[in-house]
Amino acid sequence: MTLKTYKKAMRASAILAAIVMSGGAFAAGAAGDSFDFEAGTFDSLSPALSGNGSIAELNPGATSRPMPTSATAKVLEIAGTVTYTNDDSGTAPSNNASQVDFLFKVEPTDELENIEDGTVQVALAVGETNAVGTAADIKLWCKATSEAAAGWVTVKEGATVGTWLRATLVLDYNNNKCKVSFNGDFAAEKFLAGTASQNYVKSITMVGSTQVDEFVIKHDSLKDYNPYKDSSGNDITVAATDGTAVTLKYLNDHDIKTNEVNTVKNATSGMTVAQKFVAGLDPNSDTKFELKTMTPVSGQTNQMKVTFPGDGSTYTVTVSSDRAGTTTTSTADTPTATAAKTAAGETINEATVTLPADGVGYIHLKATK
Repeated sequence: MTLKTYKKAMRASAILAAIVMSGGAFAAGAAGDSFDFEAGTFDSLSPALSGNGSIAELNPGATSRPMPTSATAKVLEIAGTVTYTNDDSGTAPSNNASQVDFLFKVEPTDELENIEDGTVQVALAVGETNAVGTAADIKLWCKATSEAAAGWVTVKEGATVGTWLRATLVLDYNNNKCKVSFNGDFAAEKFLAGTASQNYVKSITMVGSTQVDEFVIKHDSLKDYNPYKDSSGNDITVAATDGTAVTLKYLNDHDIKTNEVNTVKNATSGMTVAQKFVAGLDPNSDTKFELKTMTPVSGQTNQMKVTFPGDGSTYTVTVSSDRAGTTTTSTADTPTATAAKTAAGETINEATVTLPADGVGYIHLKATK
């Protein structure tokens, strides 16, 4: 799988298992195009794609894919070369960048060849597999100047063959930079030859034998670019069965797959990934979201200082006369973070609560995002 950018439409590439991107100007004000491949056939796609491809059912075993995943039933299957061509009339707004965001199945090349086409500016490719054929590095190539080219460099080591990755490339011609991220995590930034007037992506050619999905080509202001947010600036999230919207950033920060939001990653804690997200805890830690200590406040009647773990959430502590918490008798002061940490490095919070006059009550702890 290789992605390349060009000033001109490219000729056929000899690189195997490749996605290839080439340059050209967007029409004035154009936002780009997107494909989810869910409707119609290859020949009926709009905008049109040309070449040797087909719409295929997603392998039922591919249950875990990175975001975005607006739909997952069908994918574009490449068998040779498929090309997308954008409108090259007009000029893109200044200080914007071309962004290409897509999902691809990691299928390695037999031999990663050098790029000799002088119009190529950027390429992203899956390299050769390891000795047992289970993993392959993802490679990046950038044209350093108008006359010279950089070689292939590894930007992600040991991607598992057969799994899906989300690749995001930001082509910043205004500042001569190419940025690449995988599954929302920044991987590399390289010098990119070009001028500020080249704020475009004209065509994308997919070469080899692989599958792609959720292909998006767009323009966004660089200052607003965030791989964890959608085009409207909202967090990209994955929904848990209880309705909790777990952010892609949280999952990537803790190396959690999108289909694991309902999974208990640590049996000692007994909490699902979604529950840990709400509580502000590491999903892989054994920390439970519960009261850790209760200490009488010196000189105060029926007041208790309570502590509990959590970070990055909003916490409320209430006292009720019933176990279910339907009748609230008092609310704690605003919980504050302390300098203390759990063994997993998670923040300890504390708050002071007032118990009923008879000293009997139920303390309820709640976290929200």
